[in-house]
Amino acid sequence: MEQHKGPLSSDEEETQTSSKKRRIEHNGSQEAVNGLSQWGTKKSPRLSPALFCDDCEIQHIQLHRFLKYAVIGKKSSAPQASWCSIHHQKRLRGVVVIVLEDLAQHHFYQFYSHFRFFRRLFRHRFSLPPSRSDFIASLLGLNGVNVQAQKKKVDDDRTQAPTSDDPILQRYGTDRQDLTRYLLTEEEMMKNDYPFVGSLNTENYVHTMCTAKPTDSSPLYGLDCEMCLTAKGNELTRVAVVDARGQCIMDELVKPHNPIINYLTSFSGITKKMLHRVKTTLKDVQDRLKSLLPPDAILVGHSLNFDLRALQMIHPHVIDTSVLFARKYDKKFRLKFLAQEILKREIQRPDAVGHNPLEDATAALHLAQYIIEHGPQKVADIELERIFLNGSDVQKTPDITKVNGILHPLPSEGPGFLEELEKGGQKIVYVSRDALTDPVPLSQFQTLLCSSDDEVLEKACGAIPLSPINIVKFQPRSKFSKWPIDANGKVASKFAELMTVFAGPFKDGVNPKSVKMHFESCGPIHSLTTISDTCQPYLCVRFCVPEAAQLAVEHLNGSCVDGCHVKVQRMITRRTIDYQDRFKEMEEDPENENTIYVSGFTNPLTEETLHKQFHRFKEIKSIFVPRNPKSRHPAKYCYLKFHSPDAAAAAITHIQTHGGLRSMKAITSSHFHRWLQTAVTHVPLQTPSNQDVMPGEDLTEIIKDLDRKLHQLYECLVENTLCVALFPGNNSDGSVPGFGLMGIKS
Repeated sequence: MEQHKGPLSSDEEETQTSSKKRRIEHNGSQEAVNGLSQWGTKKSPRLSPALFCDDCEIQHIQLHRFLKYAVIGKKSSAPQASWCSIHHQKRLRGVVVIVLEDLAQHHFYQFYSHFRFFRRLFRHRFSLPPSRSDFIASLLGLNGVNVQAQKKKVDDDRTQAPTSDDPILQRYGTDRQDLTRYLLTEEEMMKNDYPFVGSLNTENYVHTMCTAKPTDSSPLYGLDCEMCLTAKGNELTRVAVVDARGQCIMDELVKPHNPIINYLTSFSGITKKMLHRVKTTLKDVQDRLKSLLPPDAILVGHSLNFDLRALQMIHPHVIDTSVLFARKYDKKFRLKFLAQEILKREIQRPDAVGHNPLEDATAALHLAQYIIEHGPQKVADIELERIFLNGSDVQKTPDITKVNGILHPLPSEGPGFLEELEKGGQKIVYVSRDALTDPVPLSQFQTLLCSSDDEVLEKACGAIPLSPINIVKFQPRSKFSKWPIDANGKVASKFAELMTVFAGPFKDGVNPKSVKMHFESCGPIHSLTTISDTCQPYLCVRFCVPEAAQLAVEHLNGSCVDGCHVKVQRMITRRTIDYQDRFKEMEEDPENENTIYVSGFTNPLTEETLHKQFHRFKEIKSIFVPRNPKSRHPAKYCYLKFHSPDAAAAAITHIQTHGGLRSMKAITSSHFHRWLQTAVTHVPLQTPSNQDVMPGEDLTEIIKDLDRKLHQLYECLVENTLCVALFPGNNSDGSVPGFGLMGIKS
């Protein structure tokens, strides 16, 4: 995704002084919000979701780290979340997490009109991946680990000699293994987020073409990269490669494609002076690596997945020392710790300016060679876990990781969130109808069990804020669990109908290509089919976004298309009869305020095209250009967000009267756009039967009741409380994503 910054708020000026550029965003609405002045004075806590993910989907571990920072702040090793910063975290009065069990993302869209308070109170929203495990445990960063059993086992390990329980011995046995035994399997590469052919967001990645089957004599190459923060996120600025002897064969500085916002020198070691005359590009580095590496090359690195993503390259054969020497429960040691305890070598010295990728690449290479030469038993005898548990200063030293485009200190391993609360004698307040179960440690919770959701509301209003973090769980499961398994598809069908129009009558032999050209001026077309069982031919046009269908009705009805004056009318069914009210609500949503939709471009949009077309609009805050989900090419339509409603309205008027483009107030938010692409475009269009109509009446009342309960709970919160409402997704169907909303009470 490319992005080009627009006029910056006071918060953004802390990291970038220029205020003259605009930002173009592909595949995500990464708008920098100006500190949300409505939350209060400058010193009041506020959210700034300036770096939302490309598709607005936030992983559970990212949400955990966000909550950890909100509760503990800089005392913890958790960094600020790159996807949403909390300004003046110390002034937060508490955190309340509201979990709505059995609700998923599509429920928010299905019952959009009835989530009145949700929509008004929470302007920051995001998608969550399907929940496949204990949702509460994932919020706490436990990832399915039984913490009580883990603590007991750690205590036992402190007093026992290493045994076959050592994770390295469990994985590789006691005897020396051949080199290929230590390669990551396909499953391990997927688990550790390695890019591979066909994986998400790798369409533009370059393959190293090292496709020969590796053998025990295949050459090893250590690799490490450094990055700086640009307007696009993190971009490669240095790459180092060493051969099997530890000799440097490549050490290149790289000029990022986008302007650098922060050199992150304390981590990357990169300075402005170092890059002043550099002309080497990412493509140059990719080409050189392809020519440098033999067909059976094996790359070695520490958390090498981050380096390959920085390089935007795919390589099938790797040894990852963070996995090779992984602790119990798949926790990972830092490279600095491993180098000191195994190689007896000090790297990443505190007096050095940032990391040296040559040093790190060599250390990772030598660690892999150590276990290959000496065998797993030799490593187990070092007792890494015991050294770590006895308080290694090296392991406590902050390392870095690259998350969502920014270099950050690595978060602490294990259940550090709970440990930090326990140190302060604090517990998590948990209000629910169900008791907690493993892997959640019950001793660290103050549980308030209830017999109904009404009692949950009553106890929550009375208990909060007993703790820095409070979890309130509502459970309308008795009704929602009876929904058909394809409920998400039925909701998607409704929106497919909302994006469908009928045009005609046409003459016999109508030319679909000619018709398509006219209708594409309104927006992207999903499908165009001829209806032949009418007196005269009609065409069914299904668009990819709701705005396109609306513009087609407003501007093409009564126009001459393919030599015929045609009517353009909507598909009206039981599911779409209220479309006017629905669209008006979506236009007025706080998420879409001051945002307009623009279509009618003849070619995929580029930065040059957008600048030429919109440079006269001085109040543009950001531009969102989606990508085609298949080709990954930029779309021929976009969304413009302005600083004020007057500026947005003036832009619509100007666009409609100049330049041949079409425009209207936006209906589609970024997370909704993503959902439309993944859910709606795969739904076949069909007339709904009685069985297709959602069991709406009872469920509508439940949603209204939940919305009222949330409003009552919100009113009970003290000022400056962070409130996060979560729809976990349907655990019984892994394909159904969750949803999140959040805000700080003013």
